Amino acid sequence: MSLGNKLASTRRAKNLTQEQLAEKLDVTRQAVSRWESDAAYPETDKIVRMAQILEVSCDYLLQDGVDEK
Repeated sequence: MSLGNKLASTRRAKNLTQEQLAEKLDVTRQAVSRWESDAAYPETDKIVRMAQILEVSCDYLLQDGVDEK
């Protein structure tokens, strides 16, 4: 599963909209949309912050075959 797919599914599981996640990351909703569609890749500091917000590990977001916790 790609970073975008993991990001989208985890965000939905936390009942966050793209807009809400974008606000927490200080980016635009369009940036979150591009990440979720794998059209762009977030900066490392954003990945770390996303993992904290979504309560998953960076390894889960970045690697295949890693469980959420």
